Amino acid sequence: MLNDLLPVRIYDILKTGTDADKLTEVRMRINKPLSAAEYGIYSAVCDKDGHEYTVTKDDIDHVLAIATKHSVYSVNSQLAGGYLSCDDGIRIGVSGEGVYKNGRLFTLKNVNSLCIRIPRQIFGCASALSAIADDFDNTVIISPPGMGKTTILREFVRILSDKGKNVVLIDERNELSASVNGVPSFDLGKNTDVLLFSDKKSGYEGAVRALRPDVIATDEIFGKEEIDCLADISRSGVKIIATVHANDALSLLKDKTYRALAAFVRYFVELGDVGKVSAIIDKERLKSC
Repeated sequence: MLNDLLPVRIYDILKTGTDADKLTEVRMRINKPLSAAEYGIYSAVCDKDGHEYTVTKDDIDHVLAIATKHSVYSVNSQLAGGYLSCDDGIRIGVSGEGVYKNGRLFTLKNVNSLCIRIPRQIFGCASALSAIADDFDNTVIISPPGMGKTTILREFVRILSDKGKNVVLIDERNELSASVNGVPSFDLGKNTDVLLFSDKKSGYEGAVRALRPDVIATDEIFGKEEIDCLADISRSGVKIIATVHANDALSLLKDKTYRALAAFVRYFVELGDVGKVSAIIDKERLKSC
């Protein structure tokens, strides 16, 4: 995984300065110290002599060459979205200089920083959600970035699937399934189908029409168009589970765009500490109070 992607010097420093089992993100910024996160908590990474390592442009170029298989042009659409997808579910956030074509962002050049996100499968991390698995209804998992929403979602998909639900997972960036040659590396349950690298709108429509799902799962919903698509799925009789960035359910539903979720989502799941469920808010119980 990381040993194939990173320059040898950086990989060796990470082996020395971090706990590999807890490593979730690596930050590389040109001419800035290398840093990494263990379960979402960032710190500078030092070598065995206690020295920080300053990232170079060559380091960035090395990762880009490996991540794009030495063909940056083949991933322009991903770069325009600010990320790269790699094998094993690694997603790399990319910042640099935008290149526009016909008035639209076409790609990035002069890349100056990378955020390498390492996915984890943590069995049992969604055990708190078992309480809503049998009586499953539309669910949204809420937290700020870096709190483990994707990991919780992945595990809840496995739980629902192993309970007999036909789950279609829309995996835009190969972060949820970590597929290699189309085959998921993570355990997503016995009854899960993965739509890989599909844009969400096409994935939603194709899944409902052709795959007979009980549940459609997706990560990081964003904006009115996507919420409208989820509402259409719900009206079709298919349940949804998704994640969204917000501090909590109250702040989410105060936003005029995301307020529309309240019309069809029953459970709002809040995360407290990294990867830990702090609250499950049942809208139906609130209505009865």
